[in-house]
Amino acid sequence: MGVFRRQNVWWIDYYASGQRKRERIGPNHRLAEEMLAKRKAEVAEGKFFPERKTANTTFEEAALTFWEQHARYKKSAHGTKLLLNKLIAMFGNRKLADITPLMVQEMRTEIKRHATAATANRYHAVLRAVFNRAKDWRLFYGENPASIARLEKEPPHRLRYLNEHEIRKLLMFCDSRILPVIICALATGMRRGEIMKLKWLDADLEHRIIYLTETKSGKPREIPIIETLHEMLSAMPRTSEYVFDVPNITLRRCFEKALKEAGISGFRFHDLRHTFASHFIMRTANLPALQALLGHSTPVMTQRYAHLSNSHLRDNMAIFAQSLAISAHGMRMNALPAPQIITPIPPVVPPAI
Repeated sequence: MGVFRRQNVWWIDYYASGQRKRERIGPNHRLAEEMLAKRKAEVAEGKFFPERKTANTTFEEAALTFWEQHARYKKSAHGTKLLLNKLIAMFGNRKLADITPLMVQEMRTEIKRHATAATANRYHAVLRAVFNRAKDWRLFYGENPASIARLEKEPPHRLRYLNEHEIRKLLMFCDSRILPVIICALATGMRRGEIMKLKWLDADLEHRIIYLTETKSGKPREIPIIETLHEMLSAMPRTSEYVFDVPNITLRRCFEKALKEAGISGFRFHDLRHTFASHFIMRTANLPALQALLGHSTPVMTQRYAHLSNSHLRDNMAIFAQSLAISAHGMRMNALPAPQIITPIPPVVPPAI
């Protein structure tokens, strides 16, 4: 009983209810040891039910149920549907109990031949979610193979932002139909979807605050309106309930044209959000405030801008140096000053009586 390998594939061998069991795990020795320990614990605790692992639900059935009961109501429904269709084509009529961690790895390897590691991880995440929901709905009782297999290591997040000169050039070449949208993105750091769905009802010009209720994180947030943006919004006609009534195709084409005429390459609309964040942090060095403005649920995403606040750290060190009473005047810089020899004071002996 234990872990053994056959043709570069690791297996586990154990006993349950007096019967010998063998399971094919995959190429990872450490994973095989972890699975063996898990099976032993299940047997000891009376939680090992091999008959449940033979459920007849196919991946296609579970995926379609996942879509109908869960995914179709999410904001990312369109993208999830595309991923599900690809996964159904790959796993199709296989029973959920027959899909192993090795198959998950093979799926990722196949996707990486035509796409990036990040794309492979998106497929992996959807596959894992299908199995998790199937377990919740008692369509599957085994171990989630997508939770066992590990995600691919992704390259660092892309960070592209415009300098002040590039900002001026971009605004100069923007079509008047999209100029207000671009200014709003640069002045608030809002996502494109948030900008295009912004209603006049949520733009409080009197108190100079934009209220966002439908956000990516699901948490509402408030964004102060700076003077330039306030002047622009105050002068705009209210012909629709939406602040920016511009078709998506018009925004995309005019934005691409402005970038080309301004000589700016390798830049996307979402990078306007990076531009706002980068200039904000370079001028304030306030990461918590930036996190609140961008709507990041954790500081991890905001931390990518931390290196841009180095000048702020130098300014703080200069202020610190001015207030500290340290002087190098009269000191030899190539040697430490000689230690002073202090003659001990003899103890005072009281006179004899």
